[in-house]
Amino acid sequence: MASRPPVECPLCHTVVPAEQRLEDHLVGSHSKRTLAKFVVSETAALNEGDIA
Repeated sequence: MASRPPVECPLCHTVVPAEQRLEDHLVGSHSKRTLAKFVVSETAALNEGDIA
């Protein structure tokens, strides 16, 4: 039986426990400002084609 790799938070690179959703981790562990900065940087990278 194939297993899924653990989900890792894209901000802090912590492995999110299987019983927790990534969304719940993001909301509970990161500030709005941190989340906003991540979204802005990812959007800029996509728009500039600077993503690997």
